[in-house]
Amino acid sequence: MTVIAVTLLAATAASLPAERHFWVLPQGGAARPAQVEVVATLVRQGQHLAVYLDNAERGVTTEEIDNVVAAFDARVFPQQVATLGPCPDRDANGAVLLVVTPAAGSATFFTPFDAMTEDEAGRYGLRSNQGEVIFTPLRHRGNQGVWNQHAVASAFHQLLHHTHDPAEVAWRHLLGNFAGVAAGVAPVRALWGEADPEGRLHRPEEPWSAWGWPLLFVQYLAEQLGESVPARLATSPLPGLAAVDELLSERGDPRNSLDLLADFAMACWLADPALAAGRFGFRAFVPPRPQPATRLRSSRPISGQIPVGVGGMTFLVVEGTGELALPLALLGEPGLRWTARAVLRRHLGPDREIPVAFDAQGLARVETPALDRGDELVVAVVPGPADHAAPDDRTVLLQVGLGWVPRQAPLESGRTLADLVAAALPAGGAAARTRLSTTLQRLVGQPGGAPAPSRYAWSPSRHDVVTGLVAEAAARNLPARRQSFAVTAPSGAAQEWENVLVELPGADPRRWPVVVAAHWDAVASSLDASVVSATGLHDNASGVAVVLEAAAALARSRHRAPLLFALLAGGHHGAAGARALLDATRGQVAAWVELDGVGIPGVGAERRVVLADVSERPVLLGAAVAAAFRSVGLATRPSARPTARHTGAPLAAARGIPTVVLQAPEGVRDTHTIPVAVEQQFANPDYMLLLAVAVADTASRLAGGP
Repeated sequence: MTVIAVTLLAATAASLPAERHFWVLPQGGAARPAQVEVVATLVRQGQHLAVYLDNAERGVTTEEIDNVVAAFDARVFPQQVATLGPCPDRDANGAVLLVVTPAAGSATFFTPFDAMTEDEAGRYGLRSNQGEVIFTPLRHRGNQGVWNQHAVASAFHQLLHHTHDPAEVAWRHLLGNFAGVAAGVAPVRALWGEADPEGRLHRPEEPWSAWGWPLLFVQYLAEQLGESVPARLATSPLPGLAAVDELLSERGDPRNSLDLLADFAMACWLADPALAAGRFGFRAFVPPRPQPATRLRSSRPISGQIPVGVGGMTFLVVEGTGELALPLALLGEPGLRWTARAVLRRHLGPDREIPVAFDAQGLARVETPALDRGDELVVAVVPGPADHAAPDDRTVLLQVGLGWVPRQAPLESGRTLADLVAAALPAGGAAARTRLSTTLQRLVGQPGGAPAPSRYAWSPSRHDVVTGLVAEAAARNLPARRQSFAVTAPSGAAQEWENVLVELPGADPRRWPVVVAAHWDAVASSLDASVVSATGLHDNASGVAVVLEAAAALARSRHRAPLLFALLAGGHHGAAGARALLDATRGQVAAWVELDGVGIPGVGAERRVVLADVSERPVLLGAAVAAAFRSVGLATRPSARPTARHTGAPLAAARGIPTVVLQAPEGVRDTHTIPVAVEQQFANPDYMLLLAVAVADTASRLAGGP
């Protein structure tokens, strides 16, 4: 691989055109690859950075550009190359190109598609600039200009990071933001969120993100394990905190990443390197002490709950009263790796660590020591993020009891979903449950196994997804065919997408078919992440699995109208597959039933509820849908939010077709922002099987079945 070295300016100038066209991919959207073309002029050449200015840009000054180039050449490039290794030079021009353009929006970024050839990028519906290109608006002015330098440092780190580990997204963004501090172009206060380019306030209890206190964790790791840690994290192929565990194992360190997270949390509070062999302090600086979530009196029984983000940290303080101290109990939400540290702080010393550990059920008990007035027990708690490259931005609850032991509330009361399945399906639904689980594993991957192909519609892996869907239909003895249709990206790149159709003929072929549909494509939290892995279970592998099970249930039934079960491409892209199917049928469809996000049931009273948005005509349609779901023990109610934009129902309704859209109530946060492994913890096969029975009943009624 050609790399950028210390290049003579004359050589650089000779290889750079005075004016050039660039394809810009605005950030912030996870779905459509909507590039725009800009024309820019070369305005500045440094030792390692050359700046092109969009011909439509008028607000950026020469001084601002010069400051960015000087900081990049003197600090950012040498520091990052020394940390991560040589910078690639795919376009053989000896420079990193910085394109200053309003088309970048508010972000400064590198896109991995520019590391591809034109043909490779075209497979994703994109154009490639085929080189080391960073796009920026250079938004900050005057004394705030350091944030321009920080943004370019962050994007350059991501460029180098992608070269070493293309699949990792979470560390790439976090370490990118750390790069500005490491290079000395951003204030140290950025490490704990006091300084932020957008003026945001980052609290320690917020979920793990690429800004705020997680940046300080990187600094803590560097102090505890060596300055090479950021580079090791960037080059490790393991996702998330598994990269930290790998590093500890190589060093022969018996601790794990959760131990370090807990130590870090206590260090943020104590900042005392004299305690616990230096685990509870920092060497370079003292960050501001976080505010405790609550203060308890040691002799007064009390209970409560504390919200805390996954990967965030929360603190509670038990204050001494001089009376008998009550024991402390902590109970975290299940399915998470909770960790904690506790320190007894004596008014006049000495302080000492108190043992605390969570068991497999998320319960931790602390025998509160005797606390005189002025003494306190400080407890730092962290719900550790899973070992995944994808973010998990949930906020979860920590239950706290002093003199009281909290208990988890049962998910269900009365007849459970499993009881309802046993009554609705033969043999308790064992065969159907196996088929449904197999389909979900094919679409989202098996826990601990090889990842499933990305279901991002513009990804080349879409062909593997469709092949898998045809195989799932065959496993149910269903006749499946592919419907191909052409799509064109805004860049002009053309692709062929495919729907998978299962047609069950009716007794009267003159009747129009009843369509039961679900889109098979998925998106992740960003376009880059979608390309790497978009395998959402709730959205919408669950809908696909339910449609296939409903088709299997009706494969041998009698009905007058044909039934058409459709697994649609491009739901997240203007419902492209639904549009293609409606065009192919010329809109001659008797009814349109679509499932979208039905894998995770609601919580509490909503656990046996299905959101059903039913068109007003025919007037008996809503009653028929409600009756079908009532027969399996589920209730229906309209959704309070508009019909999901990535269903085909609005397109069908525009043609006068009666529509039904089925969704689960909102039980967890936006599933595009949590790892699939977390979705698998919340997903309920029994809920999906009940939907399949009810959907089959609904379709049969609409098709004139018995």
